[in-house]
Amino acid sequence: MDSIKAFVFGVTLAVAVGPIAILIINRGLVYGFRSGMLSGVGAALADLTYALVAFTVGSIIVSYLNMNQVYFSWLASGVLIIFGLWMLVGSLKINATANDPNNSALQKGDFGYLTSTYLLTVVNPLTIIAFFGFSGQLVKPSFGVWQVLSMSIAIFLGSIIIQTMLATFGASLGRYIQNPKTIQVLNIFSSLFIIGFGLIGMLKV
Repeated sequence: MDSIKAFVFGVTLAVAVGPIAILIINRGLVYGFRSGMLSGVGAALADLTYALVAFTVGSIIVSYLNMNQVYFSWLASGVLIIFGLWMLVGSLKINATANDPNNSALQKGDFGYLTSTYLLTVVNPLTIIAFFGFSGQLVKPSFGVWQVLSMSIAIFLGSIIIQTMLATFGASLGRYIQNPKTIQVLNIFSSLFIIGFGLIGMLKV
């Protein structure tokens, strides 16, 4: 039963339309399914990382985050703003070659798509709050290694299903939207949304 709850939690967390979901859709749209999917895998792996940490040492981490909540929130929001600005600068330079799936420059960036999304998900305050709130309801002193692993994998599976759907949605849009200018505008809006999430996070501190 706990594993089913964990799976549903993974799905619910990934469904939430936050900066990570927007990023995955945007990359699927601009660079194709491969890039969107790699970004989705990065997000799902971050969810897996948090699940393992939360179910293993959840109470310790929660106490630390509570004591340093203001500093961590500022840091996490700052990262989102900086990344959004970086995306915005890149979107202003976007050209037709960005849609070419055989572009070697894009192929070389595969690892970057995964790692950048992983890091952004790890520092996303929404992810942190959700995970440790959820783990606090389920973690028991009797939890063994197998229970931690099974629940963490359940969260990963729930997350990767939704991340795949987001990447597919973005790539599907890309098939219909071929005009580079239109893609550029959508890319700019995606960047602004991510910056907005960061600013909202700072205002809530």
